[in-house]
Amino acid sequence: MEAIRTLIIRGGIAVVPTETVYGLVCAWDNEEAREKIYAVKNRPHEKRLQMLAPDIASAVKAGILPDARLDRIAAKFWPGPLTVVVKADGKGVNGDSIGLRIPAHPFIMKALTALGTPLASTSANLSGCPPCLTSREVLKMIDDAPVSPDALIASESTPETGGQASTVISLLGNSPSVLREGPVSLQEVLDAIR
Repeated sequence: MEAIRTLIIRGGIAVVPTETVYGLVCAWDNEEAREKIYAVKNRPHEKRLQMLAPDIASAVKAGILPDARLDRIAAKFWPGPLTVVVKADGKGVNGDSIGLRIPAHPFIMKALTALGTPLASTSANLSGCPPCLTSREVLKMIDDAPVSPDALIASESTPETGGQASTVISLLGNSPSVLREGPVSLQEVLDAIR
């Protein structure tokens, strides 16, 4: 764990397992490392990176604005495969909104706890290609990528969601809306908020 912590602190990026798909991660507030993630994926800059955090308090320190609905969602679904887009203070790297997830995979949670700060993340695949579910798929992606990540943490376990990416829900409007369907339904989120 110390090796990955040191790599992230020094501005590196890594491919790590999550409970959904493999992800590319770096320190949330390291602009140079974030740019490298965009280069690895050949990802358009208008597609923002999500925040992986160990808890809501860490996410608030990094720029999300508190929301009572988010607290209720967190109590029901986190850690787990749900990303929630919430308002941000506008001072940080993602502007006025952030997609937040508290992941359930033991490795990434240990890394987040060791770092004490959030990570910027996106799925480990070239832009427009399917997400990587196995370390073999990650190695193929790295071979094809214009820039290589600094480390790969392989996992022999299969994703808990069967390779389905996280549900993405927006809390930016008056009513929650689904931006991407996944393991958690909008109805489940609405029930948790009530």
